[in-house]
Amino acid sequence: MDAESLDRLTDIILQMRINLQHVIVTFQEQTQEIRQQLAIIFAEERKNLDSCLDKIDGKLTECAAQAEEYKRLRSSLTATREKLVQLGAEPADILAPALPDRIEDIIGWRIGQLKCHGMI
Repeated sequence: MDAESLDRLTDIILQMRINLQHVIVTFQEQTQEIRQQLAIIFAEERKNLDSCLDKIDGKLTECAAQAEEYKRLRSSLTATREKLVQLGAEPADILAPALPDRIEDIIGWRIGQLKCHGMI
């Protein structure tokens, strides 16, 4: 191989090296951009997930309050029914079931009821 051929081959290899380095830099830049975009998407989705949990917490708190109100109203209805019985009336049965004591049990029971009726 003569010197001129060797110089051309060396130039080609150097140009390939420069091109390869350019491709590597471009790849690294695009990878970094994708990482940043995915980090933004991840943060948004995590925020949405936290928001869902906050809403669930709010509904559970509301559910607990409604369960207490239900128990209070049922107790009042039971007392009123007993007074009617004492006065000689034949009042209708209380159709509303008594709820379990613990909110976890109430929620579980109610979910079971809704499933039975095909609502969830």
